[in-house]
Amino acid sequence: MDGSVTWVMDGSVESTIGTTGSLGSGVNVNSELDPKVGMIFHSEDQAYNFYNSYAKRKGFSVRKDHLSRRSDGRIRYRHYVCSNEGSRKEHPVSMTKKSRPIERTNCMARIEFKVNNDNLWIVNRFIDEHNHPLATPSNSHMLRSHRKKLPVQRSNFSRSGIYFGAKYTQNDIQAEADYGEDAGLLLKNQSNCLTTRRLKDLETGDTQFLLDFLRTKQSEDPSFFYAIQLDEKERLTNCFWADMQSIVDYTYFGDAISFDTTYHIGGDDIPFAPFIGTNHHKQIVIFGAALLLDETLESFVWLFRTFLVAMSGRQPKTIFTDNCAAISEAIATALPDTCHRLCLWNLLQSVSTHLPCLDINFQREFENFIYDVGSEDDFHKEWDSLISSYGLANVSWFKDLYSVREKWGSVYLGNSFSATMMTRQWTEDMTNLFGNHFVRKLSLTKFIIQYLKSLIHLREKEILEDYDSTQSKPVLFVDIPMLIEAAESYTRTIYVDFEHEYKSQLACLCEPVGVDGMRVTFRVYIPQKRCNGLVEFNPTETIVTCSCRKFESMGILCMHALKVLNNNNILSLPSKYILKRWTRFAKDGSVSSGQLATGGSGSQVSLTVRYSRVCRKALAVTLRSAVSKDALDVLEHGLDKIIAQMENVLHNATSSRQAEDVHVVDGILRNTSGTTDICFSGFGFSAR
Repeated sequence: MDGSVTWVMDGSVESTIGTTGSLGSGVNVNSELDPKVGMIFHSEDQAYNFYNSYAKRKGFSVRKDHLSRRSDGRIRYRHYVCSNEGSRKEHPVSMTKKSRPIERTNCMARIEFKVNNDNLWIVNRFIDEHNHPLATPSNSHMLRSHRKKLPVQRSNFSRSGIYFGAKYTQNDIQAEADYGEDAGLLLKNQSNCLTTRRLKDLETGDTQFLLDFLRTKQSEDPSFFYAIQLDEKERLTNCFWADMQSIVDYTYFGDAISFDTTYHIGGDDIPFAPFIGTNHHKQIVIFGAALLLDETLESFVWLFRTFLVAMSGRQPKTIFTDNCAAISEAIATALPDTCHRLCLWNLLQSVSTHLPCLDINFQREFENFIYDVGSEDDFHKEWDSLISSYGLANVSWFKDLYSVREKWGSVYLGNSFSATMMTRQWTEDMTNLFGNHFVRKLSLTKFIIQYLKSLIHLREKEILEDYDSTQSKPVLFVDIPMLIEAAESYTRTIYVDFEHEYKSQLACLCEPVGVDGMRVTFRVYIPQKRCNGLVEFNPTETIVTCSCRKFESMGILCMHALKVLNNNNILSLPSKYILKRWTRFAKDGSVSSGQLATGGSGSQVSLTVRYSRVCRKALAVTLRSAVSKDALDVLEHGLDKIIAQMENVLHNATSSRQAEDVHVVDGILRNTSGTTDICFSGFGFSAR
C-alpha cells in the first residue's frame, strides 16, 4: 500500500486513497481533497505535498514549524503552518533606512501530524481560518512554497524568429500575464480609406508578414482586435491592434493615456505609435499600438476613432501627445470630450533634438522649471529669466512652445486628471521603456517580436506588484487611523507617495485666512519654500480642496489638504478621497457597463456599438475566470441560462424589429445607420 493515503474518521478506516484513481479506488494526494482530521499518509513528503497543494488552491504559502522526535530520532510530531504565522520581532537597537514590508499577521491556520510507530502520518489537528487576504489564482504561483512548482512560462517563438501566438501553459495562463487575448475588426468600407497615396512604404515582405501576424492572432483567440486603413490604391497604410488584456486594462486605467510617435521602425522611419497608460502601481501599461505609414490629419482621425471602437467608445479624460498640429486637430475631431495636453517627456526629448547645441545646464534648469514651478506668476517670471539668460528670445521653437503653455505648464493642468504623467518618474519610465526595449531601429519582423516580449515583461512586473501588495503590508511611519486605512487600501507604491505627503504636512504651518458660510479657507505653507496652498475646508461634509489641485490631477491628497484635515481633528481618511484606480482592489469586480459605456449624449446607442461593448464585456469576464476551474464552471452554467433566455427573446421578437438597426448577412453584423461604416467580423466565443 506504499504511496497511498488512508482516510480515517472517528478511529475507523473509511477508505483508502491511492496515488491514482478516485475515492475508494485511489486518488492523487495532490487532488482537490480538503484536509480532514484522521487522514493518513505514508511518508513526510506525501503529507507535505498534500497540504502544500491544498495551500496553493486556497492561496497561501506553507512553512515548516514545530518538530518533535522520539528518543531514537524518529519523528513524533510535525506541524506545517501558514507562512503568515507569527509576527515580526522588533529590533529596537537596529534601525534600517528602509523597513521591509510586514508579511506575518499571527495567522493560526495550520495542520498538525502525529506519526505513529508504523511511520504513518495522521492528521491530528487542522485549522483552516486565515486572518489575511489569500492570493488569487493568478498570483498563487508566486507564493514562496509554490515558486519552484510553477515558473512563469516565457513565450515560444519559432526558430525563424517569427511570432505566431506565444501563450502561457495552462497553469500559468494568469489573466494579468496572458497577452494572447484577441478579437478582430477590419475597417473595409471605402469611406475609411485614405484619400491620398501613402507617404511611406513597407519593405518587401513586411506587409504580408504584418497581415499574417494579425490574422493568426485573430484566429487564435476571438478577442484580438485589429483594424487597417488603405490608401487610394487599396494598399495597407495604417494599422492598429490591441489584445484583450490591453482592452481590459483600459477599462480600469484608461482615464489618462499617452500617445507617442517617437520610435520609428526600419530604414523608412515608419512611426510606431503605442497608446500608453499607468496602472495602480504606477507602472506602464500598453492599451494598443499602431503603425503609421501616413501621418496626416486624416490618418490620425482614423486612428483615434478606431481606438475608440476598440475601447467600446469610452474616451479618456486626458491624452498626452507631442506638439503636432495634425494630432491636435485630430483629437478635437475624434475625442471631443478629452482634454489634450503635451507630454513632458516628449517636450524634454524635443529640447535635445531641436536644440542639440544648448548648454547642459540649460536642459537641467529647463527640467526643473517644468516640474517645480509653483504659481502662474512664478511661471511667467522664471520663463522670462530662463529664456533671457540663454539668449533664446528669438528662437521660434521656444516662441511656439510658450504660445501653447496651457497644454504643458503644470500650473495650468490642475483641472485635468494626469495620473503620474506630469511627474519626473513618468519621464524616467518612458525613457526606460524605449531605452531598454526599443534601443535601436529594428525591421518590422524583429520589432513585432520585441514588442510582444516587452508586453510580457510589463505584465509580469504588474503580477509581481499585485502579489507583493496583497501579501505584505508596509511598515507605517506611525500607527494612526489615516495611515492604517491608506495602507489597507492603496498599493504599496501609492502608499509610499501618500505617506510622503503625510510626513511633509508635519513641516507645514497652517493659518485661517477667510470664512465663507460653512467653508473655511486656510493658508498652508512651509517657511522659505515654494509649496504654498490655499485650502478650502467644509467641516460639515468633510470636503477639502486645495489650490495646488494635486487630488484632481493625480488622485491622492496633497500635504496642504492633509494638514488642514489633521488640524481639524479629522484622523481618518475620508473614503471619497481614496481613488479606486490607485488601490489594491483596482481590478476587482466585473467590467461594468459604466466602464465600457460610450461617451455620447442621451441618444440611443446603436446596436453595432452595443454589440461591440457586449463582446468586450463577455470576453473580459471569460479572461478573468480563465485561472479557476470553479469560476469557469459558474460562468459556463450562467451562459447556458442566458443563452436559453436570449433564444426565447429572439423567438418572440418580430423579424421586422430585429432588422430595424442591423442586417445579419452570412454571419457578419453590418451597421446600416450610416454613422460608422464599420464591418465587424471574426467574433466568437470559446473557453481555453
